[in-house]
Amino acid sequence: MDSEAPEALSGPTKSLSYIFRRNHLRIQTPPPFSPRKSPLPYSPRRSSMGMYTFSTSKRTEKVQELVGGKVELEAPPEPTIWGLRPPTFFLSLALTVLVVTIIIGGSWGGIAVANARREAACQTILIPTVTVTPGPGGVSRTPTATIAPDLAGTPTALAAISVPTTGLLDFDCGRIAMNRQVITLGKFSWGFDVNCMMDFIGPGVDLTGMTTYTFDDCIRACAIFNKQARNNTCVGVHFNANLTTILPKVHGNCWLKGYLPVMSPEMDLAAVATLAFQPKFSN
Repeated sequence: MDSEAPEALSGPTKSLSYIFRRNHLRIQTPPPFSPRKSPLPYSPRRSSMGMYTFSTSKRTEKVQELVGGKVELEAPPEPTIWGLRPPTFFLSLALTVLVVTIIIGGSWGGIAVANARREAACQTILIPTVTVTPGPGGVSRTPTATIAPDLAGTPTALAAISVPTTGLLDFDCGRIAMNRQVITLGKFSWGFDVNCMMDFIGPGVDLTGMTTYTFDDCIRACAIFNKQARNNTCVGVHFNANLTTILPKVHGNCWLKGYLPVMSPEMDLAAVATLAFQPKFSN
């Protein structure tokens, strides 16, 4: 009698939850099946078992990649400059430089415009050059005023003054002495009487000396001295028109007098002027 071979016994049946934990699987419920839609594409990460889909966890994938000789490396962080990406940093820097340049350029432009307006508002100033041209016999009594050729027609140019140190100044004493000379400064006036070829010589008679190129400027200096002092300390002047002889001798041709001693003759083109009337000052 034939006997059937004994049925091999297998080991205990493993539960489904044990299989999931052992293989690091998780169960996912598939979406409702629709015959109109194409089936899900096959993915090596998914395995189908009946109506369920199983996928390995990220930890299992990483272990499988390490075992297979593959190593995942994270991308290095992008470099930054002061916390900004390089393109952003350089764009900000370029904008900053542009703004600063515009500000500086505008400031300099404003200054240049202001200077141009100031120069345009300046009045034309041309200073003449005084020259003494020798006449017949080497003597000339008429100084002439000329404009430097390189400065003629230049509105704001200033020329250095060239003054004579020798020669005779234009001084017609006979004509001037015929009338009393009056100097007016503001509301004050002084009158001077003129005597030709005379001088006042005495100890301490001279208040101060200077060089003037007209007789009128000499007596005007006396009036200015009195106006500034608010008294009539200057009572007369001595003027010499011969620069060739007087300047090397006393270094001036106009001398203000503090008192009037007896007049002495002066054998030169000279004269004295004495104060005839003067204003009263109230201190």
